[in-house]
Amino acid sequence: AIKWMQENIPGSPVIVEAVTPLYRWGARVSVYTGLPTVVGWPWHQMQQRWDARHQVEARVSDVEELFTTADLSRTTELLEKYRVSYIYIGEQERLYYPSADMTKFDRMTGYGLELVYENPGVLIYRVKR
Repeated sequence: AIKWMQENIPGSPVIVEAVTPLYRWGARVSVYTGLPTVVGWPWHQMQQRWDARHQVEARVSDVEELFTTADLSRTTELLEKYRVSYIYIGEQERLYYPSADMTKFDRMTGYGLELVYENPGVLIYRVKR
């Protein structure tokens, strides 16, 4: 999936992927593609921007809500808020958001999302604007 992204996604569009707990291998898609993500490793971001740590915490909360809310309009609102162009759903997203109904993204195809990549473990959706 990452190789596909490296070869098929031009420019620097924002992606969204799971935010992992401290000292876990997070932001792996962003790290290996060079694409910006809504929030990378939160502790690093807070260390570098201590006065803005509440904004980092808000982003972490928003990413969790984006993956877990059943409200499709709220999902769309969060995608727009961060100008997300691609949603990555792999093992970590399923692991860290176990209550999430990831099929909501399938239901959103045709209504602002397009499935652009699929393999047995990963789905990638493009946000159409």
